[in-house]
Amino acid sequence: MLRILAATVLAKQNRALLAELAFLRAENSYYRRLLPAQRLTFTLAWRRRFAEAGAAIGWTRLKKICTVASAKTIQRWHQALKKGLLGQSRKQGPGRPRTDAETETLIVRMRTENDWGIHRISGELLKLKIKRCPQTVANILRRHVIEPLDPNGEGRTSTWKPFIAAHGHEIAATDFFTVDVWSWLGKTTAYVLFAIHLATRKVEILGVTEHPDEAFMKQIARNVTMDDVGWLKRIGAKYLIHDHDTKFCESFVMLLKTGGVEAIKLPPNSPNLNAFAERWVRSVKSDCLRKITCLGFGGLGRALSEYMVHYHAERPHQSLGNAPPDAQAPVQQPDDQAGMGKIGCQTRLGGVLKHYYREAA
Repeated sequence: MLRILAATVLAKQNRALLAELAFLRAENSYYRRLLPAQRLTFTLAWRRRFAEAGAAIGWTRLKKICTVASAKTIQRWHQALKKGLLGQSRKQGPGRPRTDAETETLIVRMRTENDWGIHRISGELLKLKIKRCPQTVANILRRHVIEPLDPNGEGRTSTWKPFIAAHGHEIAATDFFTVDVWSWLGKTTAYVLFAIHLATRKVEILGVTEHPDEAFMKQIARNVTMDDVGWLKRIGAKYLIHDHDTKFCESFVMLLKTGGVEAIKLPPNSPNLNAFAERWVRSVKSDCLRKITCLGFGGLGRALSEYMVHYHAERPHQSLGNAPPDAQAPVQQPDDQAGMGKIGCQTRLGGVLKHYYREAA
């Protein structure tokens, strides 16, 4: 009686397994029809799984049911698995070699510790003798489920570029930006006047004041045009472009002209014509000022001084070959990472500004 009962149960189980197998084969056939007619690729884990499953089925039976690869291929995987050689093929897969784990960790660190775009990270890596293009940086960040940023908008072409290349050494641009400064009396607004040399991207803080009146502007004009020591004289600028802000008064323009510098007022509603100055304002605010609270004008002065050192000596600039403005030459393309020193990090303003470098090997 027990044998009959056991045989009945086994028969039902076999019929259920056959029905399940038929369904899975139909499902597999449907999925195969959806795939394009191309060679499939398998990870090491899938090769191991197919090899173990194929050996359990038997190679003769496998030839009749296998569709993802030939039975001979799966049998070869199984033989390699038994010898401990699975995944040790000398053949290199398609595409570029995968970035090493240390560099991937560094890229993730740079992105998570800073609000940098892919071009900025690529430039920072180049300083460390690590050559990785912005697209590779983006791919690595996405692989770590981190959305890459690219606030710079590189890739646009304009007739302004060749003009700056030809005449940028004679042109500087100036503009104001404001910063909230706090003291025991409350909040006040500081007006920061700066200028940027278009050819070298070097920046000078011309003055910081609570009242940017005519007297302030006249003194600035005298300072920047003094023979030998005035900033515009030292960089050899003949033209100073500015927007329609009424702070750039007539007496300011006349004193500049007396000092040999022509002030050029840009057309209204044309911020793109003063893009270098606008971009620097965005840099100093996003890199520094929006991350700190300025306590008094002294605190603002110290923050600006630290940022100026960082900007000129440490921060890579894409239009200068990823070299800082004070560098003598663009950053050299690395040939090999072998024998290089340990990567260090120098911080300013309590870690708000970071500079990565290689220590001497």
